[in-house]
Amino acid sequence: MTRTVHLEVAYGLDTDLFLNAFYRMVCRRGLPTEVISDNGTNFVGGKNELMEQVGLLDHTKIQQYTSNLGVKWHFNQPLAPHFGGVHEIMIKTAKRAIYAVIGSANVTDEKLMTSFAGAEALINSRPLTYHSANRNDDVPLTPNHFLHGQPKAAILATEPKAQRRMLVEG
Repeated sequence: MTRTVHLEVAYGLDTDLFLNAFYRMVCRRGLPTEVISDNGTNFVGGKNELMEQVGLLDHTKIQQYTSNLGVKWHFNQPLAPHFGGVHEIMIKTAKRAIYAVIGSANVTDEKLMTSFAGAEALINSRPLTYHSANRNDDVPLTPNHFLHGQPKAAILATEPKAQRRMLVEG
């Protein structure tokens, strides 16, 4: 398990907007085999609609092309965020990264999506294995190795303060 992070802007909490965000994620990252989410009503509604749409599909035709397209959807217990401890830590990390970029500035939708993409790239560049202090040792594996074949996104090489100024000032 690589624990990659995908951040997506949803413009509301209703089921249709969640399904649009889920569709965008699937288009970029591929169809997941398993989804673990909290028990928010938008997630429950999204699962119900996805299962209804799957029921309308021609399963025989689908099975000719793939062995298993179903998505296993697991919900954490209601009012129990501690069941998704790893997920909650990633959410907290994402919030900190986004806040570090935009702070309390008023931002446009485009700048918000840009800060989400930057936070996602930063989080996915974290080491998954031991990071040696010896410069001659191998680079530790990161989620970006699995997503992009390299430890960091290329844009991360620029100066962070300049990126923040560009994002906030426009």
